[in-house]
Amino acid sequence: MKAYNAKDIRNIAIAGHGGRGKTTLAEAMLYTAKATDRLGRVADGTTVLDFDAEEKKRKATVSTAVAAIEWNGAKINIIDTPGLFDFAGGMSEGIRAADSVLIVTAAGSGFDVGAEKALKAANARGISRMFAITRCDADNTDFYKTFAAIKEEVGAAICPVIVPHMENGKVASYVNLASRKAFDYSGGTKKEVDMPSDAQLDEMLDILTEAVASSDDELMEKFFAGEDFTYAEMIHGLRQGVKDLSLFPVVCGSAIQGMGTRILMDTIVELLPKPQDARALMAENEDGESSEFVVAPGALPTAFVFKTISDQYGKYSYVKVLSGSIKPDMPMVNARTGETEKLGRLYIPKGKKYTEVKELTCGDIGAIAKMDKVKTGDTLCEPRKVVKIEPIPFDEPCYSVAIAPKTRGQEDKMAQGLNRLNEEDPSFRVVNNAETHQMVVSGAGDIQIDVLVNKLKSRFGVEVVLDTPR
Repeated sequence: MKAYNAKDIRNIAIAGHGGRGKTTLAEAMLYTAKATDRLGRVADGTTVLDFDAEEKKRKATVSTAVAAIEWNGAKINIIDTPGLFDFAGGMSEGIRAADSVLIVTAAGSGFDVGAEKALKAANARGISRMFAITRCDADNTDFYKTFAAIKEEVGAAICPVIVPHMENGKVASYVNLASRKAFDYSGGTKKEVDMPSDAQLDEMLDILTEAVASSDDELMEKFFAGEDFTYAEMIHGLRQGVKDLSLFPVVCGSAIQGMGTRILMDTIVELLPKPQDARALMAENEDGESSEFVVAPGALPTAFVFKTISDQYGKYSYVKVLSGSIKPDMPMVNARTGETEKLGRLYIPKGKKYTEVKELTCGDIGAIAKMDKVKTGDTLCEPRKVVKIEPIPFDEPCYSVAIAPKTRGQEDKMAQGLNRLNEEDPSFRVVNNAETHQMVVSGAGDIQIDVLVNKLKSRFGVEVVLDTPR
């Protein structure tokens, strides 16, 4: 994969409630863009992004995974985040690296808690968001029920772009309201059909037109004059509204059938912001003064570590390059420790596979190998300009258990295993209570703890027992 300029990169976190089809949608994007040669299925354990043994067993995402695709001259970095609440730390990591959030929900569902949490996280980060309503082809589903639930939550910011045309309770075609074109996927391929007309589509077009008009004064004047917008004006208004957070586009489809995936990726490239257009992060300089850190391709190199993988194959620090570009063996200062380290080899991840590259450019996401002293949340800087980017906001742990090895003498091995796992997942804490002589692990819930217990056994060969903290 070639190196892309920041203007041609889109970093998108896929978030939402567990079981709504986030990973399936990401796999459909990978397959459609020919980044994989088969469509991975969660139920079969064949997905690129849910590669961990625990994820395959539970058929659910438990940690953030990254993969890149090339589409329409752009590079889209897909960041697949967990939907289970016990692994909300993974969503926090993914949204920190993203410039926009794709909130996934399923046709027929309401505005569920996972969508609410994802929207809240996007609001807190101040980045663009888009909604994808999946499973539109499933029996007894209702796109318009889910659209109404989203509209009730976000109000006038809702902006339908891709909607289904229904006939006899089934999807007859998918309509791109911006271009006023309809596509039929029933034969297994995408075929343009005549633009349908019904009351629901007319209502959706009215909502889109009014939303686009609100994004630009000139478009508003044209709207009040009763003139139709051109496609270019639609895209201009949508892009402006997405950038200033006044519009939230809604698209739809069926990932498992590959319906609407191409239009979704077209929409991501056309509408979602480039890294330098997203909201700036706050950073602290060496004097402790805070200011906005603006993404700048021509500036001195700076990279933020948003995730760590530390397994039997080695340690990878996932970074987003915020300015300049980075190369192997480049000396960079860790703003947390003040120490200078040489960068290891650079990689582009695709699930558990890594492709080595010679450079990571501004705005891009990749992994650095064997940075033993680097942790999630660290900022790597050019020695001439050391800054510390604001930390990732992890929720406070609310569930605690006492943990001990089943076999005497394995206390140190267990502690080392927990430390390694804590590098990967900083959302849980380990405390050695001197008064009660217990080691206490605190996390978001029992599923997170159960995953830790299983990983201690499979990766580090330590079986443990859990108890109520004294």
